[in-house]
Amino acid sequence: MHLYLIRHGETDWNSQGRIQGHTDTPLNARGIAQAQQLATRFADESLDALYASPLARARATAEIVAQKIGAQVICDERLKEKGIGELEGLTAEEFRERHPDLYAAWHHSTTRVDLPGEESILVFQQRIQTFLEDVRARHSHDARIALVTHGGTLGMLIATAAGFDTTKRLPFWFDNASVSWVEIGNARPRVRLLNDRCHLNEK
Repeated sequence: MHLYLIRHGETDWNSQGRIQGHTDTPLNARGIAQAQQLATRFADESLDALYASPLARARATAEIVAQKIGAQVICDERLKEKGIGELEGLTAEEFRERHPDLYAAWHHSTTRVDLPGEESILVFQQRIQTFLEDVRARHSHDARIALVTHGGTLGMLIATAAGFDTTKRLPFWFDNASVSWVEIGNARPRVRLLNDRCHLNEK
């Protein structure tokens, strides 16, 4: 099975460096343009399914792609971003000012640091695990599936598929409207592409 992992286009909170989590922020003008370029990239791809997080920034990105390729968007709650609790809406600098000790621990630690009110890593990982299991059961072994979701969710998808230790902080970064590609077979999964932005006409 081929999984194309797509991060949503830019929002104003992305451009301001604000933590989004479950907060439902829309695409901005640049994000819409990025989604249109994603759609052009996938215009000649034969996709068996297109899944998306129901949060507006991911759903709108997926809908723009779907309109171009003639697909239907399947929204799944399990593809939502990890909830970050009380820190949602803050910039990194605001996080540092309000919670200096917690920020220092989060900034320097290689293991996960509990944040106030956040979704637990166990709950997050389990919902991603069940989603992957359902997709594999629903589609053939050679299916081509696109998932439009969020940076944290993309990292957890790859980590879960590859069997990483999710109690540790993951080394991934995903830019807005980037594409990654994971091939899941009967043996080990293969990461064929990571955070690719070649389709974006941006400097």
